[in-house]
Amino acid sequence: MVLVIAHRGASGYYPENTLKSIEYAIEMGSDIIEIDLKMTKDHQIVLMHDEAIDRTTNGKGWVKDLTVQQLKALDAGDGERVPLLTEVMELYKKGEVKFMFDISSPGYEEQIVDLIHKHNYDTRSVVSGAYEPLRFIKLLDPRLKIAPSFDRASDHSIMETASMGGVIFNCHHASISREAVDIAHVYGLQVIAWGVNEVESVHRMIEVGADGITSDYPDVVRRMVSLARA
Repeated sequence: MVLVIAHRGASGYYPENTLKSIEYAIEMGSDIIEIDLKMTKDHQIVLMHDEAIDRTTNGKGWVKDLTVQQLKALDAGDGERVPLLTEVMELYKKGEVKFMFDISSPGYEEQIVDLIHKHNYDTRSVVSGAYEPLRFIKLLDPRLKIAPSFDRASDHSIMETASMGGVIFNCHHASISREAVDIAHVYGLQVIAWGVNEVESVHRMIEVGADGITSDYPDVVRRMVSLARA
């Protein structure tokens, strides 16, 4: 079955990386919730994609220069607040929802690994993102699942994923072909396509055999996956 991954929650409908976006993504039948992580000035992990807060809040500046208290005072859209990773983990600790934690920069890998262990998300999460942070995470705990992100599918990027101990080939959908999927499967990798926000692209990813589809519109993907199975 094709996995439905909600990109920053149900971000096509609700403010990205917020509790509301996550909750609605779960209600829409998402298998995995992808969220982005950054570290604050006071060394707390929050949900935020950009290094700067300008695009997604009513504030200005850089996440690394602000404390949690300062971030919590901002509107992250529709009255939502910037969540702490610990808040999300506590909220869903008794559920079955799985998460993909995306890290785009180094510097807080140890904290993320510690939080994953502390809140028992070892088997309910995969860490995606940039090569160097993921390489370090794999050194910290070889048991954790990682999924380095790539813009293009190639023999090299697939082999690189496998060689660093990845379990998922996480790639932009545009260059994913049936051949790329087959090669990834030979290496024992699942293939997850990201950036899939058009109906035609969802259909193509189902056709080429992608194992998962990451979208801002998880409800649309869920319906199309269900129809394809009918």
